[in-house]
Amino acid sequence: MDGFDQLAMNWRSALLGLIIMCTLAALVSLMRRGIERRAVIWFVVFVLSGGVSAIPMVIGFAGAYDIWPGLTFLPTQMALFYGPAIALHARELILGRQSRRTWWLFAPGIVYWLYQLWAFTMLGDYRAKWAFTKAVQDPYIYPLAMGLAFGLAAACLFHAAKLQRGYVAWLKDNHSNDEHFSPRWITHLVVLSAIVAVFWACEFILARWFGYTYAQVFIWDFVALFAVFVISLEALAGIDRPFPKMTKPDPVDTIEPPEKPERDWAEEGERLKAEVLARKWHLEPGLSLQILARRFGTNQAYLSRAINQGLGQNFSSFINGLRVDYAKELIRTDATSMIDIAMETGFGSKASFNRAFKMHAGINPSEFKRRCDAE
Repeated sequence: MDGFDQLAMNWRSALLGLIIMCTLAALVSLMRRGIERRAVIWFVVFVLSGGVSAIPMVIGFAGAYDIWPGLTFLPTQMALFYGPAIALHARELILGRQSRRTWWLFAPGIVYWLYQLWAFTMLGDYRAKWAFTKAVQDPYIYPLAMGLAFGLAAACLFHAAKLQRGYVAWLKDNHSNDEHFSPRWITHLVVLSAIVAVFWACEFILARWFGYTYAQVFIWDFVALFAVFVISLEALAGIDRPFPKMTKPDPVDTIEPPEKPERDWAEEGERLKAEVLARKWHLEPGLSLQILARRFGTNQAYLSRAINQGLGQNFSSFINGLRVDYAKELIRTDATSMIDIAMETGFGSKASFNRAFKMHAGINPSEFKRRCDAE
């Protein structure tokens, strides 16, 4: 293809290209880790969709459309893939599975991409493409596609946020180290993606209804693309360990033993608490409701009810409260460092130990130690 020597890679093209290259480098690092590989693949789909959609801006500022006007309808608009890729990424991290209905989320994006490919290859020369753009694409198809993309992205972000809230509650009810697995990455992904959507919407509105040129909407595209780069860096920090999957309990775990009318759940809860303390199960890192139910020879539904109704706590609060009580004893009677106490009491890190201690004792461990020393 002649004309390459006429391209002028100005600072706008170079800046957008640099962001895309840095983002790709972050994706390569994320993939090489091998952690949550299937979820990462959907994240890569999301980021690459944004990068591919930015190609017309990169080559446009370099003058490619002036040199090759036939590039009109180059099939690079991937906005309809943004939302579905985020939804599937969140589902894979949290649930470890997809339902058949989620695959249909990609149908609009596939249809629109095939439409772009048809227009790019079958409409003829640039004059025919420009005429079709003026008569059909701009007034009807493009606004419809972008409206659908915005709506689909909003629905998928809402779904990811709903999954995140349910996951937090599930972790508290099933894992003692719920703070260790807190899905902050999903929260950051939803917030940053919403920011991308806002700038993307601003760019679309300014170009569509106010007639802004490439150069005039550059800052909005730049901020949106830069936010995608930040999301990639956040992924490197947030996907650093496998996520426990929010699974439904086995059917046998949902069937409670025949309930006696006189059953006292407070008494059941205290009996459970005494047994856990006697066997020091609460000091085991990674203790879960499922593990404890097996040790008691009962099901998760019964055990959860004994903790929730009998003790008025969720599983995480119950176990971590016992750990904090034991930590207080160690602080009063032992000169061991705080990090050693955190490990000895079953916390995965000093940070999670500090948070749990502050939650249950009202003060941090260092302050508690100072008060004990002053007595």
